[in-house]
Order: sequence, then structure tokens, then C-alpha cells
Amino acid sequence: MTKLFLAILLTLGMAAPVFADGIKQVVSPTDINPQWMVTAFNDTGSTVTSRSVVSWDDDDTDFSVSLLPYFTTVTTADDPYIAGVTLTDCLDQQLCDIQVYGPAVVRVADATDNTAVDTLVSTSSVAGQAGDYGPAANTCALGTYIIDATALGSGGAADNTLGRVFINISCQ
Repeated sequence: MTKLFLAILLTLGMAAPVFADGIKQVVSPTDINPQWMVTAFNDTGSTVTSRSVVSWDDDDTDFSVSLLPYFTTVTTADDPYIAGVTLTDCLDQQLCDIQVYGPAVVRVADATDNTAVDTLVSTSSVAGQAGDYGPAANTCALGTYIIDATALGSGGAADNTLGRVFINISCQ
């Protein structure tokens, strides 16, 4: 009887998929959008609009003590603490999902920080918007700019346009 109970328990334990926050562990033929999400706390002091580029809030005292994932927007180009992109509007002092991997539509500062398709983008001098990545020591790229704003029908050569980025954060 004990062996039967143990066998059933092991079978049930192996059948359940395991999820690590928003990182998909089970793949199916209908799962064609590999987006990885992380739940983090908006510590910007205001609402962050959807599709904004955000960075980990490394200067916050709460982050240093609790190590909870806090994020904010920055005006530093190629910020080494880049976290990902918000997919929905995120109210101040709320938990929200940010995308950390996969294809995403992102706000781009194309007038201020000229971007080109098939190049790396990162944070820009315009808060919450991606711009051209200038590789240097202690900098990070958000990912590869794969479709520009003109192709998506949101204009082009202007700030706050929408472009598609394959998020794959890499640092030097």
C-alpha cells in the first residue's frame, strides 16, 4: 500500500509544470510568442506608460535593504541597470509586469537618439524611451531593433514612436 501511494505521489509530482514567475517552462505548438515577464515594483514617483523602457532602481534604500525588484525610468543613455519594458500602464507604487526577454513593441526616441533597424538599442536621454546603443564599459543594451516605427505605422524620426525590439539584455 505504501509503495502504491508513493508511486501515485511521484506521478502527480512529475506531471505538474513548474513556473518561475513569467518564464515559460512548457512549450506547445500554439505557444509562438516567447515573452519572459518579471513582476516588479514601480518606484518612479509617477505612472509609467505602457511600452516604456525601465531600469532597476539601484539607488533606492528599500532596494538595497530588501533586494525587492524596484524599477524606475532613467535619462541615462545605455544604463547598466536596464530591466526591460512595461507592457501596460503601471501606476506609481504598484506591482507590475515588465518584459525581460522576447519580441516587444517599445517606445523609441528616434529624433533625439537616432536608431536604425538591426542595431542594438538601450535606454536614451529621454525617460522611458529606447535609443541607439553606444557600446562602452559598464553599459547594457536592451536588445535588437527589428522593426522601425514607420513600418508599424506610428510615424518615424520622432520621439515617442513605437518600434519592435527583440529584448535580450546584454552588458559589457
